[in-house]
Amino acid sequence: MALAGCAVVVQVNTQENPNLGQRFGVRGIPALVLLSRGKIVDQMSGAQSPEAVLAWFRRYELCP
Repeated sequence: MALAGCAVVVQVNTQENPNLGQRFGVRGIPALVLLSRGKIVDQMSGAQSPEAVLAWFRRYELCP
């Protein structure tokens, strides 16, 4: 499943941007934060396989 046109993936260095890490409650790295319309839908931390990330994303049916 491609997320093109459906999702934007952004990488943030929380050591360089500690305010963002605090804003989203990042406690461990790597961390994934799923947002919809500016609100946190879910969070996941720790290394994940691409398949696990896609399955996590699909659960929320945010794409048409």
